[in-house]
Amino acid sequence: MNVEIKKGLIIFHDPWDWESISEKIIEEYGASMMISWKLKRELGFTVRHHKGLVSYSGDNEIEDLKGRFYYEPQIHLDFYNEAAQSFFTLKYIG
Repeated sequence: MNVEIKKGLIIFHDPWDWESISEKIIEEYGASMMISWKLKRELGFTVRHHKGLVSYSGDNEIEDLKGRFYYEPQIHLDFYNEAAQSFFTLKYIG
């Protein structure tokens, strides 16, 4: 799972990782939990679809791509308190 955890933010670099977690949330809480205000009220975060700017890796065989960037689809979870983020991290990312 390619996940980056920062204070108040969890970034899924692969949207399919978020899809598997969202399916677990739907199984546990029901489909209506995926409404943004319910996620914020019950689990303490909102979901944001984002395109992050990422540089091509240095191990790339194509020399022309070094120093260039591309947009990567990402899922950002914005948390409203540290307790909610800790709970989510332990339960779903663990």
